[in-house]
Amino acid sequence: MSDTSQILGLPYIQPAQAQKHVTHNEAIRVLDALVQLSVEDRDQTAPPASPTSGDRHIVGAGATGDWASKDGSIAVYDDGGWRFYEPQGGWLAVVRSEGVSLIWTGTTWAAPGIDASALQNVDSIGVNTTADATNRLSVSADATLLSNAGTDHRVVVNKAAMTDTASLLFQTNYAGRAEMGTAGSDDFAIKVSADSSTWNTAVTFDQNTGTAQFPSGAKVANRIDFGGRWYCYTNNRWVTHSPTYGIQTENNNASAGTDAEPALAWTQIGAQIPKDAQLQNFTASLRPNFVQVVGFDLRIFFQTGTWATEWATDGATQRTVVASEDNISVNSGFIHYESDLGQLIAPDNGFLIVMLRPVGTLTATRYLYAAMTATYLSPR
Repeated sequence: MSDTSQILGLPYIQPAQAQKHVTHNEAIRVLDALVQLSVEDRDQTAPPASPTSGDRHIVGAGATGDWASKDGSIAVYDDGGWRFYEPQGGWLAVVRSEGVSLIWTGTTWAAPGIDASALQNVDSIGVNTTADATNRLSVSADATLLSNAGTDHRVVVNKAAMTDTASLLFQTNYAGRAEMGTAGSDDFAIKVSADSSTWNTAVTFDQNTGTAQFPSGAKVANRIDFGGRWYCYTNNRWVTHSPTYGIQTENNNASAGTDAEPALAWTQIGAQIPKDAQLQNFTASLRPNFVQVVGFDLRIFFQTGTWATEWATDGATQRTVVASEDNISVNSGFIHYESDLGQLIAPDNGFLIVMLRPVGTLTATRYLYAAMTATYLSPR
């Protein structure tokens, strides 16, 4: 008969053995250390400086000191010293500092494998949150990654019938704000809502032809190109387009005065902007013909009024400054300039009027040659 048990190596009490309590207590000590095995950690390679009786650790690889050559063992602090227990294949230990369970494979402590069959036909899954009868798969995370297993990856949303809904819904604080998919038909649609109650369909794609329609209207980007030769007079006055021909003028020399700000008149005509258009950007490429022109001041106005006879007065004309900058530097070469037009939405049909004033001491009339572009979104 062996002196110890086959599994844990517990000492047996022998026939006619003296001081049986010693053998019995040693067996109890082993049981106390290994039954319901849980450890503080698994990555320490040296004993803690101030251990408490009963502390248990899985000795980390490359252990030193009192733990030297005990890698992977269960170290238990008892009676002022360390006892070590060699694990056997299949032993299970809970690492409290990590909240994980590990199995001794015979060579290392490893996380137990997952039986994939246990994940088939489950009622629901909640990842960092609680799933329910409607949201049977629920995930609470900063991001969700769905990747390929070698080549392609598709996300499929399937509905039972054409009149049902297959869509992606985007919410703010669990209130719907945007939805895309096939809702109530097989036409693909994108719609938005400000209150999760009233929805506006932005675009639909016909299932048969792919034709796009914009039920709520669409704003299309438009561009106006203009420019020409801008006169730079010796009195450094403001100049703008001809009041007769608007932006289609080769020579832009209409005087707008010499004050700090240009003089405005209802007769000034610039680029035509339709009602409800949203102004976007102004860009210009400019070149002076003489070094005396060292810069220029810029003002751009949107001008409109009541489209009847009473607009024939400055008092009935409405003007809004959409761009204003002083002393824009130029040199003998080309410069490129850009300005935001403030996203102004035109309250009525009107004109975009550009005014320039040269900066520099001019001894004769000089010129700024400019190619300009203004962009806007057309009304829906």
